[in-house]
Amino acid sequence: MDELRATTSPDMRGELLDGPWEELIARLETDTEEVVDLIVQRLFDTVPGYELVDREMLAASVRRNIDLSIRTILAGREPSPAEVPEAGALAIERLGQGVPLDSVLSGFRICMIMILRHLIELAPEYDIPAEEVLEWSTLLWSLGDVFSTRAAGVYRDREIARAVADSARRSAWIGRVVAEGVETSELLWGAAMYDVPTEVPVRALTASANPESGNGVEERLRAWASRGGARLLTTVRSSVIVGIVIGEIDREAESPAMAVGLGQPELLADLPRSFASASLALKAADSLGLRQVVEPETLSWRLAIHTSPETTDLLQRRYLDPLGEAGSFADDLVESVQAYLEHRMNIPAAAKSIPVHVNTLRYRLRRFEELTGADLGEVNTLLEVSWVLAACGGTRSKL
Repeated sequence: MDELRATTSPDMRGELLDGPWEELIARLETDTEEVVDLIVQRLFDTVPGYELVDREMLAASVRRNIDLSIRTILAGREPSPAEVPEAGALAIERLGQGVPLDSVLSGFRICMIMILRHLIELAPEYDIPAEEVLEWSTLLWSLGDVFSTRAAGVYRDREIARAVADSARRSAWIGRVVAEGVETSELLWGAAMYDVPTEVPVRALTASANPESGNGVEERLRAWASRGGARLLTTVRSSVIVGIVIGEIDREAESPAMAVGLGQPELLADLPRSFASASLALKAADSLGLRQVVEPETLSWRLAIHTSPETTDLLQRRYLDPLGEAGSFADDLVESVQAYLEHRMNIPAAAKSIPVHVNTLRYRLRRFEELTGADLGEVNTLLEVSWVLAACGGTRSKL
């Protein structure tokens, strides 16, 4: 109890510890173990989580709370959070024991109530005035508020740190599983932790994380997958969003309005193969200016466009540069050829899609052939024109 006396000023100690106060404190020292036993038993009986705490450790905490209570009463004022280091130490101890914050705060309140009750019971024996007893009550409730604030802050900071660490582990696991592959033990650990199947095929996903993609790209992608009936785990790796698609996405779901590469289904252990095809599809989509979900199978020969800019340059000189003679009419010619190709060389359907009269479309196609020397009925020509139009997004002005 000498430490408690040392926490108050000499004048206050002289005033408070004379006579009845000195005797009351001595009585508290005598009764401490009895009070500790009663409080410890109440905590075990009523507060969830305290069954995880060693009885001797809990008793030590109660003794510290008794000392803290007396120190606060002797000081005669509400302590600051910095003056209650016991709160931080207790919170760290209980965190390590797996006791939830609500239980810690409830346990401290019970402790304060029983300490105050004991003091109130002793006060008449030592002729302590009622107003002093009321002051004790006010101080101890204030102490409870300060204690709760500091303990909650420790829990909050530790939870934030834990959440950040968990997020970093999750992101690292996703990135390695998708792009590199991992050892079986790590693969199974992450699959269990993040609810990813190991015996059912999943898909790798890639998307650009550059500034042009806007904010909240990962959230947009997860929302798109959810709308399509699937679940998506994502992380960012070298300015590229990589992810694991769990379940098949309904292709009728609203598009995420950005280029997304989707790999073929693979078991989790073989996901890097799916990632390779998803990456190829994304590169092709970016080079083609596509803002949609693409797969290698759906892009077909267009996958090769971004790998051979020389071919694109050659075809541009052959089929697009000569259109310069037509002036502003050149874009109409390109639009007509694009519609013709997209509608399987069906002139009525192509004319309706633009829309123009069928004779207007025939004239434009013929004019295109005259300017370029192309034969739109020849297979190689159709493939070459399709290539260069895909590379420029369907308009001559984009080249």
